[in-house]
Parts: sequence; structure tokens; C-alpha cells
Amino acid sequence: MELNILKDYLLNNYKNSCENSDISLYLTKFSLYYDKLIEWNCKFNLTAITQSDDAQIKHFIDSILPNNLLDKSNNICDIGCGAGFPSIPLAILNPDKKFTLVDSVNKKITFINYIIELLDLQNVTAIHSRVEDFAKSNFQSFDACVARALASMPTLVEYTLPLIKKDGFLFAYKGINYKEELEQCSKILRILNGKLQRVEQYDLTEEEKRYVLAIQKMGDCPKKYPRIGNKPRLQPILG
Repeated sequence: MELNILKDYLLNNYKNSCENSDISLYLTKFSLYYDKLIEWNCKFNLTAITQSDDAQIKHFIDSILPNNLLDKSNNICDIGCGAGFPSIPLAILNPDKKFTLVDSVNKKITFINYIIELLDLQNVTAIHSRVEDFAKSNFQSFDACVARALASMPTLVEYTLPLIKKDGFLFAYKGINYKEELEQCSKILRILNGKLQRVEQYDLTEEEKRYVLAIQKMGDCPKKYPRIGNKPRLQPILG
């Protein structure tokens, strides 16, 4: 599959930092990824976005928009990874960084493991687990977490900050209503020692913007978080 929209994006944004051979390799992997996403989607219902142009913009380019923010993060976790967004696209562009993808739905992890092998992504590991359980055994282990289309900010903060080391970051992909979500998560940010450092705005299309919230872990957080029993989602700490 020719991914001309993605090709133009990579050439415009990475031509000064990558050889043409690197971009060609990236495109080959993205093309294989797209083909298998569509093939497996017939069985597993992995995504509602299936048209090539839409997938290039709303999955691939959307995932890699904040790639520059990962500069100082080498060990990155993606919780609720679904079909692999944003971490598989980020891993393709960053073979020197380690990505751990976590999802509670086993069929999605089965697909991710297939993609890891197909694309020879030696920097990616996929784990079938609920995030509450995963966090208990990986407390403050990662330089960063990325999360896209997973949960509202109060829930997302409680899920991710316990996984992040001091001075590490949560990079949360959000839409135009991000300010309202930030107001809702001020209390859980204080509890877990998180602080909003910046909001990056990207033009996904002429009409649609993407906002990536960079939240830094300023210190240790209590080990009782995230709460078990799906409480971060069912009973989020608001205020």
C-alpha cells in the first residue's frame, strides 16, 4: 500500500535528521502495519478507521506528532495500547528507545505480538494485563508514559503517574476539550506529585488540532495508587 500522505509528512519533518534509506524503511514498515491492521480488523474489530487516507492521518501521523517530546525518554510505557497507537509508530521511528505496551484485551496483545515479529521491532514488548496489576509490579519504572484515546485525565493520571520515575513525563494526547479535563484532575495531580509543564498544539488537519499534555512527575507518589477494582475509571478523584 502506498502511503503518500505519510510519506510527505516524513519527508517534510525528518529529511534533515534521517537518511532517505531510513524514511524508505519507515514507510515499508508502516505499509505492512496498515495492511495487517486491515486484515486482522475483519476478525478482531481493532479499529473503526480503515480507509488509507484516514489511517495515515488519524492513526500514524497523529501518533508521531509529539515524537520530539520523547527526546530524553528511553524507557516508555503505553497503557491501553489497543491496536498499537501511538507506540508502534513511535517505536518504528525510535529503534533506540524501549517501548512496553500494555492492554487488558488479549486479542489486541496477540495482534501487537504479530506486528512486533513481522516488523522486527526488537525495541517493543507487549504485555497482557490490567494496568492496576501492571503498576503494582512496575512501580515508578518508566521514563515516560504515552496514552491516546484511553480515558479522561483524572483516570489517566491515576493509571500512569505511579508507573513513572521522578522527573519523568506523561504525554497525554487530547482534543480541544483538554482544559476542562485538566481542571478535573488537579487534585489527583497533587496527590501523585504531577505537574503540567507544557501543552503542545499540533495541526492534525486544517480543521482538527491535537493537544499533547506534558505532565512531569515531580516526586514519589503513594504506592496504593492506582486503586484496584477499576476505581480510577468508575470513581475518579476529581477536583
